[in-house]
Amino acid sequence: MPLSAPQTATLALLAALVFACAAHAQDESASTPPAATRFRVVIDAPRPYARMLEDGLDLVRWQRDQRMTPELLERLVAEARTAIEQAMAAEGYFEPRVRGTIEPGPGMSTVRIAVEPGARTQIADVELRFEGAISSDNTVDRNRIARVRSQWSLPRGAAFRQADWDDAKRSALASLRGGRYAAATITTSAARIDPQQRTAVLEVAFDSGPVFHVGAVQVNGLNRYPASVVHNLNPLSPGEEYDQDRLILYQRRLLQTGYFSTVQMAVDPDPAHADAAPLLVSVIEARTQRVETGASFSTDTRLRVQLDYANNDLFGSAHRLRTLLQADARAQSGEVSIDTPPEPDGRWNTYSSRLRRTDIQGQRTQEAMVSAARNWGPWSTPSQVALSGHLEQKDIAGSAGESVHAVFANYRRTFRRTDELVQPRRGIIGTLQLGSSLPGLATRQFVRGAAKATFLWPLGREADLTLHGEVGAVLASSRFGIPSSFLFRTGGDQTVRGYAFESLGVRQGDAVVGGRYLALGSVEYTRWLTPDWGAAVFMDAGDAFDEPRAFRAARGYGMGARWRSPVGPFRADVAYGERTKKMRLHFSVGFSF
Repeated sequence: MPLSAPQTATLALLAALVFACAAHAQDESASTPPAATRFRVVIDAPRPYARMLEDGLDLVRWQRDQRMTPELLERLVAEARTAIEQAMAAEGYFEPRVRGTIEPGPGMSTVRIAVEPGARTQIADVELRFEGAISSDNTVDRNRIARVRSQWSLPRGAAFRQADWDDAKRSALASLRGGRYAAATITTSAARIDPQQRTAVLEVAFDSGPVFHVGAVQVNGLNRYPASVVHNLNPLSPGEEYDQDRLILYQRRLLQTGYFSTVQMAVDPDPAHADAAPLLVSVIEARTQRVETGASFSTDTRLRVQLDYANNDLFGSAHRLRTLLQADARAQSGEVSIDTPPEPDGRWNTYSSRLRRTDIQGQRTQEAMVSAARNWGPWSTPSQVALSGHLEQKDIAGSAGESVHAVFANYRRTFRRTDELVQPRRGIIGTLQLGSSLPGLATRQFVRGAAKATFLWPLGREADLTLHGEVGAVLASSRFGIPSSFLFRTGGDQTVRGYAFESLGVRQGDAVVGGRYLALGSVEYTRWLTPDWGAAVFMDAGDAFDEPRAFRAARGYGMGARWRSPVGPFRADVAYGERTKKMRLHFSVGFSF
């Protein structure tokens, strides 16, 4: 039966709708992306390199990406192999075996990266060349070249790493500059690698440029203190040649005042200003007031606690106030001191008072002291002339006690000639003291002298020899009537190891008290196993005594561990005391000067 016109139109409309729906469904099906390829990465490599690769490979970072496809995964695995070869070359492995495989699995594939580093490249030779003003044949430049060579951190036989190679060049250039050659540069550098022999030959050429001379000091960062605080501590004179050690000393002086939390120094490196190069000093002022608490432990003093309060701008005058309370098993003390601002010649005055109580080797003391001193030189142990008053009560186990007093005038001279300030290996560090009680102002008149010195010698790159000696004498008719702080006792971590703290002295009753004479010496050999850790053997000998004919050296022998910590040498020793026939454990840190 023929369809009417309306029926025909209706059928045509229905057909169009069906066709549109089918087309839409087809489009939706075509636009739905395929499921992402899921995978995990397993790295089989020596532990330190496995961690490095896990942190650095792009392949690892793509593990949870929803856009991953099989084709992209194949490309990432190939790129990972290339990246690993480059990374291992930077570690000194120039022929590593790197394999990357994709193992399909239900719902997730496993990408296995296997790395066999092979033999590491070793440094066969190092050639350092120096050009420019430093090539002149004088003692200063020869010593500076020798210092750069001795501090070079990639010697023959060391493993080659790109990071170490870069650090070695950077450190050598910084050592060469050091103010004197502020414009020094590296003109050429090359690491010639022989993959077959697995060796590297390193070549570096330095151009020192001209010698730089001291110019004006330009200070930035001062708000509270006058510029004289910075200028008065400057050990450099206008027109002289810059010296790296004196620049470091200048920086340390400023930090040790307590006025500043940060001090940065830089010589203007423009060769055009070499005849009078400005010194740029940037400081950040520390807080005016500071309260610190602390606790420590040593085999000499046992547990020690302390409370320290400092005010670096007392009454707004740049005078420095410090109060210190300390307590340990053998001594308790309270001290107050005031330092004046540094004067134009770098000198300053110190006024102090102290109350101290001790209980050591059967002798108990209670002491009150006041002093005034004129100081100069390094701040940690400055040279000085001082006048002090002492009042002391002694109580001695098994013997009569006594009350003593003295007004004492003292001269102290410190000296230091070393290759480095923080971690010296060559040179001498010493202190000389000479003083006398004032006539009519002491329980007993006496004259006192003391000296100590430490000699440092490097034995190649990996060993050090240290010699230490101390002598002292109190010239008086008797030790009685003399405050114990001027007499001598020894033994312990910093003196004669193998013996208890200050256990070597004069026997009186049931106690060991100070004698009028002191003599001790020490020899120590240290072998450095790594740049920061070493092992040492040593022998100490010494005694404190009251008559020259009574001297009998107490000897101690031992061995220990050494660590070049940021605050100075740390020591842990085991020592045998020949006199007591006992072993003792000793801890100490830093130099005792």
